[in-house]
Amino acid sequence: MQFADPQELSTAYLILRHLYDGDVIEWPIADDHPAHGVFAALEAQGYIARWDRLWPMRDRYRLTDKGIATIESMYKPAGADAFFDDLRNQNLSPADRRSYLQTAGYDPTLWPLLHDPSTHWDTYRLYGSRYHDYIWEDQRPLRRKRQAVKQQKLASSKPLKTTTTKPVKQTVVRTVRDPNDPLYVPYLVDLDREASSADADVSVSPAQPDYDVS
Repeated sequence: MQFADPQELSTAYLILRHLYDGDVIEWPIADDHPAHGVFAALEAQGYIARWDRLWPMRDRYRLTDKGIATIESMYKPAGADAFFDDLRNQNLSPADRRSYLQTAGYDPTLWPLLHDPSTHWDTYRLYGSRYHDYIWEDQRPLRRKRQAVKQQKLASSKPLKTTTTKPVKQTVVRTVRDPNDPLYVPYLVDLDREASSADADVSVSPAQPDYDVS
């Protein structure tokens, strides 16, 4: 297959595997779909074609003989899971993992891509491949570190919040003692009544003050 972009080549092989497993892809793919160019190239190169025996006016893609031969040369699912588990149990470095695949006669790029059961042609661009990321672990982008640095920059660029203390209102009680003040209210105190109350050891305050009305 001829694709200039390695990611498009990976998507093309995943499309072939998808059809080879018997899954359905509606024909034609939408013009605004990100993989529209990949489907067009696979049709032009003779790997897939239209399955024109469905009714009503609805169709789907199918593999041609060329497409079947291509995917069968790369995709051998029998025993793939056990092989990958054995590879992981050896605790090899990423370079040694790829060498181990090559020694077994597998392509270190296409084998993990095609034999990962969680990889789908329509979501590969967003989520990648678990097997492929493990084999090529040393060449994966450090997404988590970049995201952490980005969050740290955003946090440092934000202005610090300052808290302001609202002034407390104070209530001033004014005591008027100046007779010339208009708020002054004169009153008399009965000293005899206070003296009798003190003798009885009872503190009684008058109910109302005696006003000077003279």
